[in-house]
Amino acid sequence: MAYYTTREPSDGPVRFMLLVALALFTTGAVSGQSPVYATLYSFKGGADGLSPHAGVVLGENGGLYGTTYEGGTGTLGTAFLLVPSTGGSWDKAVLHNFSGPDGSLPAASLVFSKTGSLYGTTLEGGTGNNGGTVFELTPPSVAGGAWTETVLYSLAGGCGGQRIPYGAVAVSSTGVLYGTASWDACLPPGIATGGAVFGLTPPAASGGDWTEHTLLNLDKNPVGTYPLGGVVSAGGPLYGTAYYSGGLYGQACGSVYEVSPPDPPGGDWSGTAILTFSGAPNDGCGSQAALTVGPGGVLYGTTTYGGSGACSSDGGYFMGCGVVFELTPPSASGGAWTETVIYSFTGVNGDGAYPAASVLLDKSGILYGTTTSGGQVTPACTSGCGTVFQLTPPTIPGGIWTETVLHGFTGQNGDGSIPMAGLTETSSGVLYGTASAGGTAGKGTVFSVTP
Repeated sequence: MAYYTTREPSDGPVRFMLLVALALFTTGAVSGQSPVYATLYSFKGGADGLSPHAGVVLGENGGLYGTTYEGGTGTLGTAFLLVPSTGGSWDKAVLHNFSGPDGSLPAASLVFSKTGSLYGTTLEGGTGNNGGTVFELTPPSVAGGAWTETVLYSLAGGCGGQRIPYGAVAVSSTGVLYGTASWDACLPPGIATGGAVFGLTPPAASGGDWTEHTLLNLDKNPVGTYPLGGVVSAGGPLYGTAYYSGGLYGQACGSVYEVSPPDPPGGDWSGTAILTFSGAPNDGCGSQAALTVGPGGVLYGTTTYGGSGACSSDGGYFMGCGVVFELTPPSASGGAWTETVIYSFTGVNGDGAYPAASVLLDKSGILYGTTTSGGQVTPACTSGCGTVFQLTPPTIPGGIWTETVLHGFTGQNGDGSIPMAGLTETSSGVLYGTASAGGTAGKGTVFSVTP
């Protein structure tokens, strides 16, 4: 079955109907631990920024770097830094205000380069036909100076053109940036049929132009189409998720794909679907997130829908509440990958629903993540404001993973709501993340959770 998206004219980019008219019934809370949760910062809107769709990344100084989807002096989003201060408070600085030609509406997490600069993407803006950008933020040469934003690549945009990079870029050991783009076909309207995996090669000399190469065209491709998360590298090939599958105008449940470099070098990259999701009740459907690479090349990911949870649309169609899955590589080259659904969200009794972000894998093998809905029912969120969850692996192979809800957002009394991004972790095990709404001004928050 198809899960369609809708374009909101006032917002510009495609938005997903994750929380609109969804019939969830949630009560109580489930937590086997006593985690410590704190709201570190509440966005004020306006010049301060609002609605962070992306997570934060941790800098060497303990600062948190992130973006807001909207707000700033140009109203089109900001890049910011939060630094811990005295008394447990955090100080915030805006590093850049997006204004359009330099990009607009940043929705993916920033990524550090080896030199300490930050790479990111915006859904719109640039010097193309409003197709979005890949940009770099360079720190000042002297303390207290201004950061410098440079557009490395403007996507072409236009009808069927390469545009809308939802995911973060991946940085290779050679400095090449890998990313994904998605677009809506012009006809028929509202049907998502496009996408591409691209690479950006840095210039040979400082100040030169970056070179774009389309590695895999996902326009009506049976491998998958409409990639909403970025790609990850696992020793050569790139791996990503496609929201849809089925080729020409196909609207099935999506796929996990592998993009392999040419051998020998100089040829074309090749794409293969290593998993095609089948949907509820036994499998996931509609992944919006990048994958996470674990030991031995095992891949972990989420799908927003599917699974055995009893979530349905307002029309009564059973769509599932989303899953976390594990994908194990074959023991021999050319063999089939093995998928295991390690958790199906239920959306009841305090459990979350509709995960839209990647999971975080810590050194002990525990997975952490967020859901955009479910959790605690409050006047602010009648279907729940979302959760932070933990998945503990089984003690014996083939056993059951154990889920713990670390925090159920309320959207009240300064708490955030609707976390759309994944988490980052310090060496001491503190988790940091963002909520796209809620907080003291209702404009979103940055939070911490200590399991």
